[in-house]
Amino acid sequence: MENGRLEPLKMEPPELVKEAEEAEEQTKSLTTAEDLLALVKRLQKEGSLEPQIKDLINRINELQQAKKKSSEELGEAQALWETLHRELDSLNGEKMHLEDVLSKKQEALKILQLHCQKRERGAQKLHVEEQLETVMGQHKDLWEFHVLKQRLAWEISALQSSKEQLLTEEKLARAKLEEVELQLSSPPEVRDARAVNDGLRAELEKFGGQDSAQIHCTPKDGASKREAGPERPGALSEDLEPPQ
Repeated sequence: MENGRLEPLKMEPPELVKEAEEAEEQTKSLTTAEDLLALVKRLQKEGSLEPQIKDLINRINELQQAKKKSSEELGEAQALWETLHRELDSLNGEKMHLEDVLSKKQEALKILQLHCQKRERGAQKLHVEEQLETVMGQHKDLWEFHVLKQRLAWEISALQSSKEQLLTEEKLARAKLEEVELQLSSPPEVRDARAVNDGLRAELEKFGGQDSAQIHCTPKDGASKREAGPERPGALSEDLEPPQ
């Protein structure tokens, strides 16, 4: 076999070849007239010509038949060899065709494998992206919950501050209401004096915010100041206080 091609058969049947060679050797010795004549003369000298001639003729006939048979067998062998040679050529052609088909199938299989690998990588990538989206969604939900928790805590703190402020304002309003009720329950002179004192205190806070020590001075200091100038608002408030 050479380059993937089967070599043609070069052997013939050994029995046929051997018989053909023997027939050729025997007929070659009897093909010429000179050989036959020499053989006849030799037999005449020996004195036994007729029996030998019959045997020789029979032998020649046998050899001719053997040669004919050998030729026929050789022709059959040659025809068989040609048939086998044609079959071998056909097998070689079929072999080349099958090799071509196999090559194409292998190429198609390679392309299919690459396509399958590509699809598998795409599926894995899609799965990873889906997992990433799931994790991101969970993280987003957790972050929104944390922000909502902080917002609720801030709103609760603001509500508590507002509640405390409202309680303080309520206390101030109650104190103011009690003061007003106390003023309403007092005699008219006391209410007028307290109203004047409240007005004077507001004026003092407006113009300087003097403390209560400067407002409530001693009677001696108040007399000296009345001599030096106009009366202080504190003295006026003391004069307006109702008798005990």
